[in-house]
Amino acid sequence: MTVSVEEGLLLVDDRLSLKLGQLIRYRLTVDRSLLEPHLSSISELYLAFKNTESALLKPVYLTGPYSFYVDIQPCNYDECKEFDEEVAFCDDVKPNDEYRAVLKLNNNSRFENSEVFVWQINVVSQLSVTNLPSLSFRLCLTTKPTREMPKGQVEFAKGVVCEKWDTHRLWNLPPRFPDKPVHLVILTHGIFSNAGCDLVYLKDRIEATASAAGNESETSNLIIRGFKGNQGRSSKGVKSNGIGLAKFVIETIDNLKIRYDLRYISFVGHSLGGLTQSMAIRYICLERPDIFDGSEGLEPLNFITLASPYLGVAGEVPPFVTAILDIGALGQTGVDLNLNRTFFLTKEGIVRKDQHLGSYKRKPLLEIIPSEPLKSLMHRFKNRTTYANILHDGIVPLRTAALLYLDWNALSDVRGIRKENGKGDRGTPDSTNNNDVTGKIPEETMDKKSALKYLLPQAAIRRKYKRYTRTQIRSQNGDGANQQDEESGGFTPPPNANPIISAANVIVAPLPSQDYFKDPKFREDRVVHDKVYFPDELPPAHYKKREFFKKVIYPNDRIYRVQERIARQWQETLTWRKVLVSIQPDSHNNIVVRRKFVNAFGWVVIDHLVKEHFGAGSKAQSTSDSQS
Repeated sequence: MTVSVEEGLLLVDDRLSLKLGQLIRYRLTVDRSLLEPHLSSISELYLAFKNTESALLKPVYLTGPYSFYVDIQPCNYDECKEFDEEVAFCDDVKPNDEYRAVLKLNNNSRFENSEVFVWQINVVSQLSVTNLPSLSFRLCLTTKPTREMPKGQVEFAKGVVCEKWDTHRLWNLPPRFPDKPVHLVILTHGIFSNAGCDLVYLKDRIEATASAAGNESETSNLIIRGFKGNQGRSSKGVKSNGIGLAKFVIETIDNLKIRYDLRYISFVGHSLGGLTQSMAIRYICLERPDIFDGSEGLEPLNFITLASPYLGVAGEVPPFVTAILDIGALGQTGVDLNLNRTFFLTKEGIVRKDQHLGSYKRKPLLEIIPSEPLKSLMHRFKNRTTYANILHDGIVPLRTAALLYLDWNALSDVRGIRKENGKGDRGTPDSTNNNDVTGKIPEETMDKKSALKYLLPQAAIRRKYKRYTRTQIRSQNGDGANQQDEESGGFTPPPNANPIISAANVIVAPLPSQDYFKDPKFREDRVVHDKVYFPDELPPAHYKKREFFKKVIYPNDRIYRVQERIARQWQETLTWRKVLVSIQPDSHNNIVVRRKFVNAFGWVVIDHLVKEHFGAGSKAQSTSDSQS
């Protein structure tokens, strides 16, 4: 049966099922010059989308959520430019629910100056825990609006083309120039996440930025890959997931070398993905050292992490969180993040087969990873960059994501960040000890909190901030933390984020406004600190020669000692570019833009990342690991 012209034509009717980490991308093209006479005057098309799963699945989150994310973008939409039309998207199409949108044939969807109109439609599975379930949906496109899902058969219309890309096709695109040197980029997802859906915005932006660079950069001929074997395996531990990723990278490299001149490699990891990719690189160094061979192997370019817990989370989150991890929550991953040793540690990925584990048996995995041979290889990366949330991230707090040592005195008072109307670091790294952009923390006004400081014993004030002042980098004259700040208690660190609130923000955080989507002037999220840190700026180790009685009376002493050793292993011989960002909740997911419009507060972070590392003007952060 064909629907009559008066009732409208059913142009597209697609029914599919998606699993964890899967999405479908449609490209709808309407060529008005080819349309039949009775369709040539249409100015709008109507999309109807339905989650066809049972409504009984709506409250089920343990194995779900059983919902879809949908967005529709006219071909001329660019989040970096002003736009005069509301963005159409739905962040959560629950089971048995419907979503409708209007596709307008106007200048926003017009391709160049032709009579061709183009839209991109993304349908994303929201499953995040297990690989077992699948979600079914129906997507229809009609020439007239309907109150219910359309009935009847699809009517072929000349001039209307609907192309479709699934997850496999999107994540296996060839390089733009097959005959030129190729740069492989590996993207790694975090906990309860996946590469296929959650890193697709990052992938799209890297590809677009490299494409815009054209032939200006030898490293812009990209192949981007993500490993799907770790999705649904968040509890298996950093070592297991890292080895799985490493084997995927090795296989990918071997296959690509058959067809292309593969010359460069970069790694970008979000959250737990930063540790996973570190473990993977260590495994490759041990099992396939030829891949990074200095003369014939790949040249490492970028090692980038976003909100990654280098130092674990023990000591950075409330005790009840560490207790939950200790009793088995998150399985082996919880053991790793709590900086506990693994009692049945195997050699694989830790040492070569002909070596003994030795002292590694007594160390937590996160302390083992940055040791040799990984440390030597890290020197060869042209860029080592870590992005960290300065606010609202209780899942991976600032100190562990920023590798402990920072120029705390150069950070603006966080309470004033959003009131400074753009006074922040715009993305040029400061490679000296002075960061002229961010400046020192301003003095507090005499509010209730300030007045209370004069009533409390100054020793109590100093104790509260010692954990920050002892990790303050050295100044140009070689001193560590500013003694005056420590004595006066004038130092004001960023507030600690609550992990419970951060977890709740995944569900209840407010969405950006339409003004935010349409006009960059409405966006206050930004980079607030961007600085290259050198090894000779590290202060002396604080816990190296700790008195025995202090080890006994301070409950977190062991944790802090391990964190200090890990942080120093990563930084004692390496420069790091540390980029601190101030973005709104849910900042842990926003920092990687898990969904393009739901997590739009993180656009500024991805924009900084792609331009600084994959754009035409990208370059190495430093040619030396010591300050000149």
